[in-house]
Amino acid sequence: MAKGLRQISESLNSVDLVVEVRDARIPLSSINPNFEKVVGKKQRLIVYNKFDLCDPSTKSPILNAFKKHAPATPVVFTSCLTDNNMKSILKHAAHMADPIPQVTLMVVGMPNVGKSSLINALRRVGVGKGKAAATGAQPGITRKVANTAIKVLENPTVYLMDTPGVMVPHIADPVRSLKVAVTGGIRDHLSDEQIMADYLLYRLNLFGAYDYATWFRLPQEQPTNDVHELLEGVAKRVGAISKGGVLDHTLAAKFFLKHYRTGKLGRFTLDDVSPQALDQFFEKQQMFNTSGQAGDLSRRQEKKLAKLEQRKKARISNAMEN
Repeated sequence: MAKGLRQISESLNSVDLVVEVRDARIPLSSINPNFEKVVGKKQRLIVYNKFDLCDPSTKSPILNAFKKHAPATPVVFTSCLTDNNMKSILKHAAHMADPIPQVTLMVVGMPNVGKSSLINALRRVGVGKGKAAATGAQPGITRKVANTAIKVLENPTVYLMDTPGVMVPHIADPVRSLKVAVTGGIRDHLSDEQIMADYLLYRLNLFGAYDYATWFRLPQEQPTNDVHELLEGVAKRVGAISKGGVLDHTLAAKFFLKHYRTGKLGRFTLDDVSPQALDQFFEKQQMFNTSGQAGDLSRRQEKKLAKLEQRKKARISNAMEN
């Protein structure tokens, strides 16, 4: 993870805009505070991805919190399954590319928030081409900063750089670590699938989302607080049986988690995004407010513009001499 942050830091000088991707299901828990130290006051666009899997009512309070605490930072909610809002990201990048006809974006974020899927969606919408970045259900697919920038828009030219997911070295809050694990930010075998299933069952019951009782044919199709009863029902439903006819609770827990992650159990946001909780978060987070507004030139763009002016003057001078 330290190597990933170092690679990102070393590549920032060649970037005009940082696109930080977060998981809309855990909009606060999927933030790595170390990005603040690395990215600093670089112009940034926040993307809450996987909006199709979160509670849609959480969008409004998050947008209001950004207007209050970080008004200079644009925020977009996306779904790579439907390409929702991809055009708005490309439009923002294109606006930055004026008057410089080229802009480079860097995509950063915690593991498995959908960075590579976002790049593929932007490329699909922007230039009509196929997959350019590898994706997977488990974190750790992208291992280093991309050596070659990926073109996602022709005119003006917009390039994207993919980066490895960077997890915080240690999550002190066990509940936050469970949220990250349940949504796929930590490899399942490192987190214990049955513990994650127990936490997910607890949260579903809090939400009053009892459809799992019907899905997995629990006794009398009634909800339960006992994870073992749940996993037995799941194992019987999907045929997760090991040698000797023993029900495989670990395999059942994996299936239960997959069911949640694909949205089949419903759309839920696991973080508290009440106005009070968001105010407390922003006060503690101390997020940098970039001084530049959308459309302002970055230092890199200013240098490009100066070089273009020099070339233009040189061409005029040569034409006059001839």
